Amino acid sequence: MNIGVAGAMSMAFKCTLMAPHGGIFVFPVVGNVFMYLVSLLVGSAVGCVLLGILKKDAKQ
Repeated sequence: MNIGVAGAMSMAFKCTLMAPHGGIFVFPVVGNVFMYLVSLLVGSAVGCVLLGILKKDAKQ
């Protein structure tokens, strides 16, 4: 779910990535870097919230 949110946001903001892989080394070739990072952070936050809601407690 969080990947879908981040992907949809980066498409909506017209972010481009001219490298066929990810990681910190591709930031020089990212178009619209600020919104790319915003999309990444929002997607991560959605993932954290969903994990907190959906994760079952471990039984001791």
